[in-house]
Amino acid sequence: MLSLPFFAKYLLPGLVAGILFLMIFEMNLRIKNVRITVFQRIMVLIMGLYLTVILSVTVSPDFAFSMKHFGQSINMVPFRTLHTAFSNPLNFWGNIIMFAPFGTLLVLMSNKYQRLFPTLSAGAGLSLFIELLQLFSIRSTDIDDIILNTAGTLCGYIIGKLLRFFIPYLHKTTRTLKNTDGKSYKKHNDAPSIAILTMLIFVSIFATGLFKMYNNGGSLSPANEGDSGASRFPVKADKTEKITLEVNGRNAYLWNVTSNTVLYEKESDQQIAPASTTKMLTALTALKYCNEDERVLVGREVHLIAEDASRAWLSPGNELTIRQLLNALLLPSGNDAAFALAVFVGRKICGDDASSIEEALGVFVAAMNEKAAEVGAYNSNFTSPDGYDAAGQYTTAHDLACIARELWRSSVLRGITGSYRITDIWLSGQNVTYNNTNELINPDSQYYCECVAGLKTGKSVAAGCCLVSAAYIDDQLYICVIMGSTEEGRWADSLALYDVAGGKGTVHPSGM
Repeated sequence: MLSLPFFAKYLLPGLVAGILFLMIFEMNLRIKNVRITVFQRIMVLIMGLYLTVILSVTVSPDFAFSMKHFGQSINMVPFRTLHTAFSNPLNFWGNIIMFAPFGTLLVLMSNKYQRLFPTLSAGAGLSLFIELLQLFSIRSTDIDDIILNTAGTLCGYIIGKLLRFFIPYLHKTTRTLKNTDGKSYKKHNDAPSIAILTMLIFVSIFATGLFKMYNNGGSLSPANEGDSGASRFPVKADKTEKITLEVNGRNAYLWNVTSNTVLYEKESDQQIAPASTTKMLTALTALKYCNEDERVLVGREVHLIAEDASRAWLSPGNELTIRQLLNALLLPSGNDAAFALAVFVGRKICGDDASSIEEALGVFVAAMNEKAAEVGAYNSNFTSPDGYDAAGQYTTAHDLACIARELWRSSVLRGITGSYRITDIWLSGQNVTYNNTNELINPDSQYYCECVAGLKTGKSVAAGCCLVSAAYIDDQLYICVIMGSTEEGRWADSLALYDVAGGKGTVHPSGM
């Protein structure tokens, strides 16, 4: 049976807030001997419910607001989302569609918003309000969201104007109010009333969310900070709600990140080989020190990888951006890309482009372990940027979940790992196409699952077949770690855990 979307718990409080606003609004009008129509009352309530849904899925307390999250994931470079418009259409078109009703409702409710500029300003203002609040949450802040939301408002504005053109009643009711004696007069600036309604809805959502979380013994933050305050992630989650399931993997961990609840554990603190799941940390470390547009000249370091290593087919002399190297690292799981990144970033940390390959690698690996500690992966030790089996290199399923959560905070890495196919033209002219090794996001795979959004695979003799994945189920973010499984088992185990987490029948891979 499907679960209700998590915003459903806010609909009743939002409706109450809308009714309260309507009562106060009508009382104020009656003092002026003015009344509104039934249609206008209905539009106010519809706008209230719409704002309830929008604000609850973007800025409700479910997203763990805290000063500790301030500015952790920000994109101020516009139009980056165009790179993933086709590979991740839900993010691109979803942001447009989400705000289209706002533009339409403004046109149908208000005389002020018959003009384009005020309507677009209102849409951009609401989006900016949301993005500013998300600076303090586990969600990312992205200027592209504001751009796309404003585009959605424009689409809604056009729809609203067309409706008013073809339905004369709508044209009349949006421009006039009536006195108690039945005489009509033109509306004046009614924009402030819509702003007041928005704030009332926002307060009702936050008050409801806080009440429910504290009533259930929850917390506003997904992190129980250690004494050092360095980690944004818990060693132990706020809550543990165990589910019963047998998985093939030797180690497993299922985490509802939204509620910070651990749903499943199997030997999650056992030290294990990380294989290519290490590359999540490699990517995070690279972006800590580099801009994605920096140019990298590949050198002899790519020849250091093992003979049987996975590769992105880089050669000395190739020139790429950091972003293109991250694509090569995370989709085909290129060990050569891992070494190219490590040497470039290691030399940058050293402040010496002439540093030897060995010195740069050592500095980079030290930075990797420092980054791992920052995100709460305390029981791990990494000795290489590619994760190839080596003595003294280990992690845990729990630690990988912490690393995955940090990766998910990066809009750049989230976009890459959520893409099934990426085509690049390197700065040195080579044209390449990479497919993701994650079968859960392969539309042609029998294991394809629409709710899964990334992250990273791994495979080695010591680690077995591994998968660290992320999924949205009923608007809740889950991270699942499967280690030491079989080629088919890692996909099946992940889907089985997501299925139980979301309720039986929630997750259905195609072809199964």
